[in-house]
Amino acid sequence: MHTVHLTYADAVTTYFSWRAAGSGDVLTARLIPAQMDALRDSFPCTLPDIHPGEGAADALRRTFHDGAFRSPQDTWTYFSQLGAMLIPQQLIALLRGAGRSRLIIRPSPSLAQVPWAVLPTHPDGRLLGELADVVLGVPDSVRALAGAPHDGDADLMVIDPKIPGQPPTGPLGSVLGRPVDTDPLAPLVRPTTLPAADTYSGLARVPMSRQEFLASSARAGSLLFVGHVSAAGEETASAESSTLHLSEPVTAGDLLRAGWRAPRRVGLIGCSSGSDLRYPEPFGLATAAVACGAQTVVASLWTLPTEATLPAGMHPLRELVLATDRALQSADPARTLLDWQLAKARAWFSTGAPADNPAWWAAPALTERAPAREVRVWNARPHHRRNHDH
Repeated sequence: MHTVHLTYADAVTTYFSWRAAGSGDVLTARLIPAQMDALRDSFPCTLPDIHPGEGAADALRRTFHDGAFRSPQDTWTYFSQLGAMLIPQQLIALLRGAGRSRLIIRPSPSLAQVPWAVLPTHPDGRLLGELADVVLGVPDSVRALAGAPHDGDADLMVIDPKIPGQPPTGPLGSVLGRPVDTDPLAPLVRPTTLPAADTYSGLARVPMSRQEFLASSARAGSLLFVGHVSAAGEETASAESSTLHLSEPVTAGDLLRAGWRAPRRVGLIGCSSGSDLRYPEPFGLATAAVACGAQTVVASLWTLPTEATLPAGMHPLRELVLATDRALQSADPARTLLDWQLAKARAWFSTGAPADNPAWWAAPALTERAPAREVRVWNARPHHRRNHDH
């Protein structure tokens, strides 16, 4: 498989470069400030993140009724604009001619919420995830800390953990509702599931302490967390205070200091669980997992709406959970997740059904730690830069 690197950096202007692994030819380009200003302004208008002075209902109304996710046509226009701005034609031509490729993207903080894999490419309109296996790269500072992965024989499931003192409908209450054994998430219960459970109602809404989480992680080959995540405050420079809500809050910094032995594959399904790269110091929950041994992490780029406002029988959040679980169990996690996202994209652009809204399926991104051999190839040869405006 061919590997191609695409890297962005913010300065006064945002610059980016791309190259094929093993090649000394590096191409560079820049985004003009007016483009970047428009792009930055588009995220608060489109994504369901709650802004200061806003309530949850306001954010949902803006996302589903006012912004680019209100209709397939608006989504296609918005994603096409992002693709035309951010993905150079030379890179698209390289991917088309390379056969199966892995595209490793390292976005700058201003581009950390871009749903790269589902952006249309020009001129034929194929989605980027159809041309390559799109993954996010690990920052060099995190890769330098990363511990060796370990293999466990269990699948750790932390599904909507109950938080003491929080009512089910409160701000830190249930994200999935009262568990019943016929829930679509019932397939998560299997012989390898940890904590052991015979039914879905015995697995979901179970309290889990920090120590139980750390001890169970050391026995597991995969972790699937579904629940509340609090992203670091926008006023901070670091994502270290991003918080996983178990029976008590646990920050990314807490996990690192506790010597967390993260499973080889980790799925974090919570609001902005993958927001690490939005910060100048990109050390949040997803990157903490990598630093603590994970090789593959699936996490959300923005706030995930619940299903509470949808008609009965529509389960987009549960579909995302099951798709993440399939990816974690797959021989090829990146391709498995991408194939699901592409299928959901085709459904949305075809019918516009509420359960196919991109607020759910476009949110997850897969971060992958590159093998050491690949890193050496990237640094081994001199860079010959060619400058392009884009």
